[in-house]
This record gives sequence, structure tokens and C-alpha cells, in this order.
Amino acid sequence: MIKRNLLLILLTGLIGIAVLNASTTDQENNSISDINNGIQVESLKQLSSVRDEQISTDYIVLNLWASWCIPCQNEVDELLKISEQSNITVIGILVDDSASNGREFIEDNKITYKNILEEEESDLILSQFSWTGIPTTLVLDSNLLILHTLNGEITANEIIELTK
Repeated sequence: MIKRNLLLILLTGLIGIAVLNASTTDQENNSISDINNGIQVESLKQLSSVRDEQISTDYIVLNLWASWCIPCQNEVDELLKISEQSNITVIGILVDDSASNGREFIEDNKITYKNILEEEESDLILSQFSWTGIPTTLVLDSNLLILHTLNGEITANEIIELTK
């Protein structure tokens, strides 16, 4: 009986440690990473849906999203605030979703910044850098070099601070 109780206590402790460790890992995933720093996203210039003047600002923010993604839904207002900055262009890239779902999401949320909805164009861009899930946000400079990669939900203040 004592052995069984001791075993249950140890098992409960291990589960507690695992849960604590998992929540720490989630917090780390919502951080800035330098994994893509210095990679040039040249494919933006190759897309017919993106005009040169849209990528000629000081910074370009690429945001990977899907209509079914709750954190992606949560950050729409933040991305709209970012898109109001005169030195930043925001471009959304639809991932793992249909173009029709993307169009409906854009209309429902009154999104005014550029979005790439077609899978061919999205795949062309996504093949140029590493990403592990959505939302993922990349901050590029005017030469289309990746300066920062952010995993998880972002805020306007966070991005604006990175572009100062």
C-alpha cells in the first residue's frame, strides 16, 4: 500500500513538472527569434499581386495566418494599427486555409492591408524561410532582409518598437 501511494505521489509530481515545463515552452514560443535573420525574401518582388510601392517602405511586416486560427483572429486589430504607420507595410499570407475563407475573413474583419490568398504565391514566399506554425510574423527591412521572426500572437507596440 505504501509503495503504491509513493508511486502515485511520484507520478503526480512528474505530471506537474511536465505541465509546468510545457507552459514555459509555450511562453518561449511567443518570443522573437533570430532563426531567419539575414534571409532575403526576394519572392515578394516576383508576385503579380504585390506592387513595388507596397514593398518600398522602410519595413515590411509579413504575417502568416489562417481564418480558423484564434490567435490570428486576435491580432487583426494590432495588424491594422501597424498598417497605419507610414514607414511600415503589412502583408498577410494565408496558410493552410482556402482563399474563399480568407476573403470572407478579410471582409468580416474589415482588413485593409494587403493579403496573399493564393496558395501558389503563398508557397513561393513560405519556401524562403523557416516557420513552425501560425501566427508567425516577420519584420523585413527595405531590402527585404528578415530582421526579426516572432512566433505567436503579436501586438502593434511590439512591432513598432522593433522598427524604431
